[in-house]
Amino acid sequence: MVKVELAKEFPLFENFTEKELKEIAEYLDYKVFPKGEVLFEEGDPGDKIFFIVKGRVGLYRPDPFGNPVKVAVSDEGTPLGELSFFSNRLHSSKGVALKETHALILTKEGYEKLKEQDPHLAVKLLEEIARVIAERLKEMNKKFVDTTCFIWGGPKK
Repeated sequence: MVKVELAKEFPLFENFTEKELKEIAEYLDYKVFPKGEVLFEEGDPGDKIFFIVKGRVGLYRPDPFGNPVKVAVSDEGTPLGELSFFSNRLHSSKGVALKETHALILTKEGYEKLKEQDPHLAVKLLEEIARVIAERLKEMNKKFVDTTCFIWGGPKK
């Protein structure tokens, strides 16, 4: 029941009915990561999506000298690891809890079972995740255009 209550608070699940949330909760794990705990290492299989319910996760990549550089931060209300999960790729960064972090976790195994048991609900979940990815891509595109305009002095007339 705790997982259902946590899912209700997660923005990605706002368009799901109570019945759908209860069903999805059956496929989710819940874990608390203490500050400093690694959720995944760069190069780990992308076999989980982390729905950050509370807390903050830093994403790190090594610089040319091997020193960790924070390249992004995922806050509460953010799914994490979805690109590796759906592309069947390895994680391209290391995820570390920047403070105590509570996460609902969907494993590949859980997602495969959901697809078998309720394909409609699996598609609905996939569509909501795709919406989040599209929003992130739009935001990154805007930042890229803004940076390009800044570097090159804006559009030429």
